[in-house]
This record gives sequence, structure tokens and C-alpha cells, in this order.
Amino acid sequence: MQPVHHALSAVALALLSASSLASTVTYTSAAAFMPAIAPGAYTENFDGLGSLPAGPVQFSSGAFSYTISAPGDLYTSGTAIGTNFTDESLTINFTSGNVSAVGGNFFSTDINDAFRTASITLTLSDATTVSFAPTSLFDSFRGFTSTALITSMTISTAGLPFEGLYASLDNLTVGTVPEPASLALVGLALAGIFAVRRRAA
Repeated sequence: MQPVHHALSAVALALLSASSLASTVTYTSAAAFMPAIAPGAYTENFDGLGSLPAGPVQFSSGAFSYTISAPGDLYTSGTAIGTNFTDESLTINFTSGNVSAVGGNFFSTDINDAFRTASITLTLSDATTVSFAPTSLFDSFRGFTSTALITSMTISTAGLPFEGLYASLDNLTVGTVPEPASLALVGLALAGIFAVRRRAA
């Protein structure tokens, strides 16, 4: 019976280690990000959206859902989504409770919906923060995979004073990370318990 107690202790330690080692990986291209996520991800390109209602706007497909909001509501150009007022942040709340991977094009636009080079800051619910200044839509992609669930993301832009830029978003992909490390550790620990029980029998 003693070996089984040791095995159960090993399971508890493995779970504690897995949660304390939760980490986030950042990707700078869709070509690198997409192979790192599990099949079945949901990509929204925000094409053809008409006028948007006030308040958070919900998007969903398959197993994934989220809302996007901004303090002064949202604006759509027909090909992307952004803030309705300058110098505000976009907030995405992942409501399906299963998102561990998120990526997309994050950038700034001016009042004419034209791309503008400016610093973009992305902040995830686990406090991961990435700032960058894309020079075109082609290098505006950032993606994240995490060993923990991602519950929200904030997108903010910072241009020159009085420049009046809008935080914008396109091609948002949400998904999961295949076979999280914590599940693999649990599987190994359970296999160890069964092996110990067979030897004891």
C-alpha cells in the first residue's frame, strides 16, 4: 500500500509543477502560429459587418465564443473591427472558457481607415504584455499559445500626441494548444500508479 501513496504524492507534485510552470509563447507570423494550435480553431475576418450595436459584440463558431468591446463602442470598416473613438482600447473577453491560443493582425488606423505605423500594446489575462510597431499589415501579426487558459486580451495604440489613432483588429484566430503539458504529466503519473498496483498484486 505504501508505494501507492508515493505514486499519489507524485501525481500531486506533477499537477502543482504543471500549474506553476504555466507559460506563454509569442509568435510573430501566422505561418509559425497556426501549426502550433490544435485543429478546429475559429478565425474571424470581420468582413461584411454592418453597423454594430452599442456595447460588447459577440462572435462565435464551433466550440469558441468571445465578445469585443471598447468604451466608446466599436466601428467596422467592412474588413476589420476597431474602436469608434481615438485613443481607446479594444477588449476581447473569451467567453467559451477554452481558449489557450489567440492570434491576429493588430494595428492602428486613422480617421480614413488607412493603416498608420504606431506602437501597439497587447495585454493578456495572465499579464503577458507585448508592444510592437508594425510598419504594414503584413508584419502586424502576433499570436500567443499558453499552458493556461486565456480569458481576455486588451489591444491599445499609442501614436504621436493629438494624432488621433484607432486600435484595430483583423483575422482573429482563437483555439487551443494541443495536448497540454499538464495532461501529459497526469497521464504519466496515472500510468505509474497502475504499474505500482500491478506489481503489488
